[in-house]
Amino acid sequence: MPTPCGLRRHAASLYILLHVAACKDKVPDRAPRLRHLNGDGEQTATAFSATSHEPPPPVTLSELVARGQHWRLETKHGPVHVWAPGGYDPNRAETIVYVHGYYVHVDDAWTNYHLATQFASSAINALFIAPEGPAGPAEKVSWDSLDELLDTVQAGLNAEVPRKRVVTIGHSAAFRTLLGWLDEPVIDTVVLVDAAYGEIDQYKKWIDASDQHRLIDIGDDTREWTDQLHAQIPDTYVLDEFPSVEDGLPREAARARVVYIKSNLGHFPLVTGGVALPMVLRALSSEPLPDDALPLGLTPTTEEPDTIASTEPDE
Repeated sequence: MPTPCGLRRHAASLYILLHVAACKDKVPDRAPRLRHLNGDGEQTATAFSATSHEPPPPVTLSELVARGQHWRLETKHGPVHVWAPGGYDPNRAETIVYVHGYYVHVDDAWTNYHLATQFASSAINALFIAPEGPAGPAEKVSWDSLDELLDTVQAGLNAEVPRKRVVTIGHSAAFRTLLGWLDEPVIDTVVLVDAAYGEIDQYKKWIDASDQHRLIDIGDDTREWTDQLHAQIPDTYVLDEFPSVEDGLPREAARARVVYIKSNLGHFPLVTGGVALPMVLRALSSEPLPDDALPLGLTPTTEEPDTIASTEPDE
């Protein structure tokens, strides 16, 4: 028969076992619940999800345009529009000069062709310059000297214009301006957007003058002359049609020194459709900005935000 002392020890042991078991049953009820305040100041239980790790929504073209900076300079040769993207790094940037064709002046081309939007869509680190050009055969070329244009922009912005790599792009009758610039050593690349109306011997001479010169030629209405030109340049990389928006220009075209694109997009859609111009611009640069995966193409409702409306340069 157990002694009183043994009974006390047995009872104590039984008490401890029952107490521990009871504590284990209560652990889940004591687990803390994290709470936070919602926008109305009410406490809500925290949802454990990957929300904080989800990537931000893709940037839009309008946002890219708004991040950039636009100047409209008044000069003795007419207005000059200048645009720099957000994230612009002048130490690594190139300068791209776009010259419009007939039936439009630069102010109208800037607005109606949505040039800031198209430049933004290219997502490259560049300073974009759009000077005045002749709007018809009776008008004279506005800028006989590319160097003078770059110096004028530099003075108007009170900032250095990058000159390590200068690209000239001309649509249609802009060839009248671009031909006058071919002797200027600052030019690295010439882009003819359906602009090779005759005078093909001068482009052939220019491309042969240096293995550092690069030519991208888009022929649509100008096929009579572009076919002749590139038949004389055997190392031309030829595309029989404009690539699709999904495919873009192949890497081989982006690396080639001479590229010839046989376009079926139409003479004006090449510079108004929001596909051809940004696609070619992307192929020009080795310095893409972070948002270089944007889709190409402008919708009929594309508008540029008021934040880039024409302004005079800052004093």
